[in-house]
Amino acid sequence: MTPDRRIAGWSGVLAGAGLAVEAALWTASGWSPATFADPAAALEFLRAEGGVLRLAMLSGFVNLVFLVVFVAGLAARLKDGTPTLASATLWFGMIGIITHVLVPLNHWYGVPAFLAAATREPEAAQTAWTAYAVVGHDAPSGAGSLFLGLSMVTAGWAAIAGRALPASLGWLGLVTGSATVLTVFAPDTVLSGVAGAVAMPSLLLAVVFRVWGGIALIRTPAL
Repeated sequence: MTPDRRIAGWSGVLAGAGLAVEAALWTASGWSPATFADPAAALEFLRAEGGVLRLAMLSGFVNLVFLVVFVAGLAARLKDGTPTLASATLWFGMIGIITHVLVPLNHWYGVPAFLAAATREPEAAQTAWTAYAVVGHDAPSGAGSLFLGLSMVTAGWAAIAGRALPASLGWLGLVTGSATVLTVFAPDTVLSGVAGAVAMPSLLLAVVFRVWGGIALIRTPAL
């Protein structure tokens, strides 16, 4: 089944806006990777900013819902000229969404659970935090970023090769997707500094890619 291209396009615009709102809420909360790496600091952060974090999680879930429709519409637009790349765009995207959605769901339930545990048994809550942060945040976030990055790479490649969408959008997808994949594998390697430097630009470019891709779907004639 193929989604209506205009609905898919508007979904891309909303997915981009939702990602921007989610990032803004994470920033407003004062979160940093170092905070989650320190159990005592993480639990104190949840006490102070847990409400803002849950709002970020809610916006993250909503933008992923819109992203499902956008990725499906994007793949449908690309399938005639580049069917293999279109299929990769679709399935990489869906795997990325499925794994990434675990992050907002884990935190939506996890924030109040850890706050309650910290009140009852603070030492036990701190002991459990490290495993939770890896399983509930780092791993699904990394897997989601990896496959969503690969989806942007294949969509960009298809746009350049098949010309169903603007080639400039295709180059943006290639650059953004590659940078996103780099942020997954570069930490704790000799490229750690590079990963840190491209993390925020790659996020901003992902917002631009979704919005621009959505507009391109809206404006392109029906096949």
